[in-house]
Amino acid sequence: MNEFFAYDSVMDKYYKKMSNHVLPLLSWEFYGEHHKLIESFRDDFVALKKVTKNWSFNIDYKQFIEEDSVIVVTNPKLKIVFASQNIQKMNGYLPEEVIGNSPKMFQGDETCIKTSITVRKAIDSMLPFEVSILNYRKDQTSYMCLIKGFPVHDKQGRLVNYIAFEKAA
Repeated sequence: MNEFFAYDSVMDKYYKKMSNHVLPLLSWEFYGEHHKLIESFRDDFVALKKVTKNWSFNIDYKQFIEEDSVIVVTNPKLKIVFASQNIQKMNGYLPEEVIGNSPKMFQGDETCIKTSITVRKAIDSMLPFEVSILNYRKDQTSYMCLIKGFPVHDKQGRLVNYIAFEKAA
């Protein structure tokens, strides 16, 4: 009997370390289609935890992931260092394709210059902002994007990142 207890203990530890969740076969039909989405949320949480470990930021970014917002984090020089996996759903770009680029990569000919200037002024003043702006997908079709952006400081008060929560409007 002790062999079974030892086996159960080892298997319990093994399953707790697994990256994906085990679903009963009968529930697969109902929950399996959302399994990949849930996994991407978990992957985003893990990646964000690494990026945000030294932040003194009071907004719950998890809420925005659950609301299907795209999260984009830039360094102080406005180069993208993180993009949530659901960015592809919004604009066709994979997170790996946007890393290292400026968020201006989403702008195009019809993007409102006044709105861009408003965002630039807020960034230069290290102030939060909320705008709707015309952005472009990878296939060059346009979409309205609601962006809530915030400067992020570390625990010593130094500017370390900017974070934007974006939704196609």
